[in-house]
Amino acid sequence: MYDQQGALDDVQLSLLVEARNANARSAASFSRLELRLAFGGGVLAKLRADPFGLPPRGTLPLAYVARAQGAPLDATRSAAMEAALRDGVVPFGVDGEARTAWKIAGLVGVHHWTRLACELRFFWPNGTALHFSCNSKSKFWFF
Repeated sequence: MYDQQGALDDVQLSLLVEARNANARSAASFSRLELRLAFGGGVLAKLRADPFGLPPRGTLPLAYVARAQGAPLDATRSAAMEAALRDGVVPFGVDGEARTAWKIAGLVGVHHWTRLACELRFFWPNGTALHFSCNSKSKFWFF
């Protein structure tokens, strides 16, 4: 996973993200979905999805395999990785955004950006994720 020259040899994480339309009356469309996997503030991988739609109260699981090979780490990130490996838990960040749209009464378009930020704690000795937390924020505009 990590070499002594300060690079991540091969990081591979499987992530399952669920897109959800909580609106009970209107279908929703999602576009420009992009998530970024990071360590110590440095982006290791970008995860994207093609535009898709969801029916009212619909969900769609989005499965990703994020892979980073040979990602260089500066001295600060190398020290953080060494400490994380010693402690058994490597903290990764997953953040991103998606544009969502739906129509009210079939006439007025409502659009918003949803921003997501998660802290994923990877327990490397057995390859599992420990408890993680996510926050999201939306910004609305009408058309």
